[in-house]
Amino acid sequence: MTLNMHVALPLYMYPSVGTWQPLYDALSNNPQVTFDVIVNPNNGPGGSLPDSNYIANITMINAHPNVNILGYVHTSYGSRDLSDIASDIDTYQSWSTYTNSNISLGGIFVDETPASLDNYDYMANIFDKVKSTMTNGNLVWTNPGVPVDASFYNIADMINAYENSYDHWMNQGGNSSIPAAVRSKSTVLLHSYPSNTDTMASDVDGLVDASYLGALLIVNDQYSSFDSMWPTFTSEVKQSNANMKC
Repeated sequence: MTLNMHVALPLYMYPSVGTWQPLYDALSNNPQVTFDVIVNPNNGPGGSLPDSNYIANITMINAHPNVNILGYVHTSYGSRDLSDIASDIDTYQSWSTYTNSNISLGGIFVDETPASLDNYDYMANIFDKVKSTMTNGNLVWTNPGVPVDASFYNIADMINAYENSYDHWMNQGGNSSIPAAVRSKSTVLLHSYPSNTDTMASDVDGLVDASYLGALLIVNDQYSSFDSMWPTFTSEVKQSNANMKC
């Protein structure tokens, strides 16, 4: 079975008027593409509910059928107390009980996750917490940002196995950095993409051909804005997915 590569998006910008519009346009223009979108109100959920701008804009995202919204939590590379992480997960789950709008989430994005097997039980605890708590969707997407032992894929639905600049990715061998056996559950976030490049189509084709679950090629290295390459990238994912089915 051929898998469609998802668009992976850390949506770390505040939803002031019009800021998230490029995402809504991409969701509408590429209905065959699944978008995995991370929201991060305050280095985590913040208060019990997000503010009115987040409520309005998350509701707009949820109106699209081709998107998974995941709430951001972090582990500080394994040093953060599990009780604090559990509290964040409980808060995100509480969003599903909000009755005025649909701000429910499809899972949790766990950032700054440790890559050492010494932390396997720690990560397993987070996985179990998400699975037992989130009721609307309980995807677990972790972000060590580097390739990890294959056993970690037993306690995650998705692992972001590479987060670095596009040049670093190419210098490290690109797709060869991540074993083929785990790519169907792996994502890659490649920032500092050259905005004047004419290789976007071939770069996306290479990621789709390599069978990654999801990817992002973006100019902005802080995920703080949508850049000029965003529409091109999302369109190329749609086209490359379609070509793989031909």
